Amino acid sequence: MASPIATPHLRRATPEDTDTIVRILITAKEASFPDTIDDHDRDVAFWTGRWHDYVKYGSGARQSRGDGWVFLAELEGQPIGYVAYHHTSRNGTDAELQNIYILKEWQRRGIGAHLLGAVAHRLHADGSRSMCVGYDSDSPYKQFYFKYGAVETEPGGPWSIWPDLGVLAGRLPRPPDALMTGLHMKPWWVRRIFGGETTGKGAS
Repeated sequence: MASPIATPHLRRATPEDTDTIVRILITAKEASFPDTIDDHDRDVAFWTGRWHDYVKYGSGARQSRGDGWVFLAELEGQPIGYVAYHHTSRNGTDAELQNIYILKEWQRRGIGAHLLGAVAHRLHADGSRSMCVGYDSDSPYKQFYFKYGAVETEPGGPWSIWPDLGVLAGRLPRPPDALMTGLHMKPWWVRRIFGGETTGKGAS
């Protein structure tokens, strides 16, 4: 019997949510990939630093445009998943899906569609045309991306692309209007250098 579809509450993550993001990341990996997770995947200190900076300052990934957006999915006030993305030029696309993780017990309940929908609708609204996603080539979870139209850059490879974000958004739930804000916010370093801000990465 299939589990009933759930409609989560979505909200943008803040640096104070870093511990929650890391807990979901590690817990979901342990349950979903028990045979391949290693000590690095369980390194709480490393992932805490990495995700704190991603949420607060944006992505430092190669070819990233420097922004970073993370949204949490909650049910009855309990966080059960998250999604993260940033703008990029990687693979000739406009954006990269950094992560999407959902606690094992809440998978196959429609949570992923709502999280991916938030990303797709926001990107389509800001004028982005395409998005890439990377993954382990042997991961069964890549089927989720294929289900929603992602196309491999090469057969069996570790990257796929959604070539038309308008088409992707049309297949997914639209997030609440409250999440469709800040679409053209520039990365912190652009605001600091060109906008006269005095705070930024490394500031208290």
